[in-house]
Amino acid sequence: MLKKIALGLLLVLISGIGYGIYYVEKEFAGIGLPWNDTVDLPTLPTFSNVTTQLSADDEGEIFFPSHSPYDFSVLLTDFDNAPPSTGKGTLFFPDKTTLTAPIPAMIILHGSGGLRPEREFAYARLFNEMGIAAFVLDYYSPRGVTEQHSYLQKTLTTSETDIIVDAYAALRLLGSHPLIDATKIGVTGYSYGGMATRYALDSRIKRILAPDHPPFAAHADFYGPCHQTLGDTQFERTRYLAVFGDSDNSVDPAQCAIVHQTLADHGVQVETLMIANAGHAWENEQPRALNNSPYINGCTMGFAKDDGTPLINEQPVSHAAPGASREHRAYMRARIMMDAPECIGRGYIIGQDRNADKMAKTRLVEFLTDALLAPSSSI
Repeated sequence: MLKKIALGLLLVLISGIGYGIYYVEKEFAGIGLPWNDTVDLPTLPTFSNVTTQLSADDEGEIFFPSHSPYDFSVLLTDFDNAPPSTGKGTLFFPDKTTLTAPIPAMIILHGSGGLRPEREFAYARLFNEMGIAAFVLDYYSPRGVTEQHSYLQKTLTTSETDIIVDAYAALRLLGSHPLIDATKIGVTGYSYGGMATRYALDSRIKRILAPDHPPFAAHADFYGPCHQTLGDTQFERTRYLAVFGDSDNSVDPAQCAIVHQTLADHGVQVETLMIANAGHAWENEQPRALNNSPYINGCTMGFAKDDGTPLINEQPVSHAAPGASREHRAYMRARIMMDAPECIGRGYIIGQDRNADKMAKTRLVEFLTDALLAPSSSI
């Protein structure tokens, strides 16, 4: 029973309660995950058409080098030995025949349920209409995830640390494209992707992953839960927009206010939009409803500043030893929430909300018009 509980609570920790968690118990029927000291993960696929340099003709589906460290501790202290993997994205441009100079770009990080046509690709179209290129990342399939994998198997395969690494690899890649302005590349994400968008503000990550590249020019976080932080106050001096709803229990406004103030106190230009009566994942075609999904309640998740040891309420919890495999790290990640079952709440609103979607997109257009399209930034 404890094994089942640990895996169920894992969904809370790693996904930020993103799209797709409705009845956690159903995830366990017939999965057949081993429980010795590892969890079976798909083999990291290899691809032959991987590139590090883009030409003016490049668009559509693109593969590029990345890594899968899994844990933040590996990213901070042993990134050179992180397993190599492949990043994947689809690059969309406005009508190229009208381009007379390099244009800004946005990297899009999907939610934990995967790519959604009404969300990630709808935002890509919006950015193109604004004159901004859009690179929609897929962080699941390059790590072996297929449509046959369950939600639990997906979220066990890719950590938020992996997403950050893909995002920075994509930043370096897009900076090589002749039609993209390397100084005006932003990143946006939804739920799980929103959390990664905020984590990417950490200057330590920038120094490790893209030391010689201009930083992200803008970060737009859509309903990324604020319970998990990186435990440091070194941030890129850039612009950050957080958009969330006051009826989304998975995004605690009080905890977000603390996180946002910390960012602002250390050089980040923070902007927020809290939408009245809005829940979670309002772009989804699924009807808006109150579900019984779990979320973090009254606790914080973080990492020790020096070595990335995971913390709950500032206290160390179970974690993998240096040199451990991704499979063992997944196992240890699944155990973490056994240390703090009191941190779990249940029930929040998720699903389609046309008004929230309109308000969020309107605010994002304003934010990016100033951050990416204006002649000069106020930062």
